[in-house]
Amino acid sequence: MNIDTLSIARDLKATELPAAQAEAIAAAIGRSVSEGVATKLDVQLLEERLTGRLEGVKSQILIWLMGAIFASAGAIIAVIKL
Repeated sequence: MNIDTLSIARDLKATELPAAQAEAIAAAIGRSVSEGVATKLDVQLLEERLTGRLEGVKSQILIWLMGAIFASAGAIIAVIKL
């Protein structure tokens, strides 16, 4: 995201703010906006990490579910044989 700091500084100067202060404020705004924005690469890396974690969670849920099914089936067979 590009911030037009020159335009911001001009707007601040137009309000009779001293030039040095206007430029410093504009530069600070530009830095704070550009440093806090995630890049496309940041988002792609996060997506890859989350996809990997989701695959692991899916595997764990499937294993737990199969265990629960077999335990339930065993309990039902035990009750039927009584």
